[in-house]
Amino acid sequence: MTRSQPIALRRHPRRPGRPHLPATHRRTGFTATTRNDKLMYAVLSITIVLGLAATVAANVIGGGYNYRATSSPWFRSIFFFSPDPALMAGAPILFQVHVLSALLLFAIWPFTRLVHMLTAPIGYLTRPYIVYRSRADQTTGARAPRRGWEPSR
Repeated sequence: MTRSQPIALRRHPRRPGRPHLPATHRRTGFTATTRNDKLMYAVLSITIVLGLAATVAANVIGGGYNYRATSSPWFRSIFFFSPDPALMAGAPILFQVHVLSALLLFAIWPFTRLVHMLTAPIGYLTRPYIVYRSRADQTTGARAPRRGWEPSR
């Protein structure tokens, strides 16, 4: 195995003849993730980065910006179904883009796995216990146990 070969073409030392795939290329749960979930991850990351950048740009580098005076009343006006765009007109551009990305995140939320965070696992409180039994204890049944479950000697 030489280091000049691409990672995907290197041979696994214990399995000759089979290419060794790095952990990022193996079949994982990420391959079962839908396009909507991948889009949600991107929008969520962008929203977080924009929020951090807006805070750093306005309060650390800039002269300071009190978002509580404009953004919070603007969100409150949206929740009461009477939006006032004049409140956000004076906000710095990074805050405005951050808010737009957050609204996009809220729009795609119901179509992703993120919607499951709104559910409470109340059924777990009343469900019956799961009884685990070993295969050795199974003596009843309609058919004989499979060969694969025989104990090794």
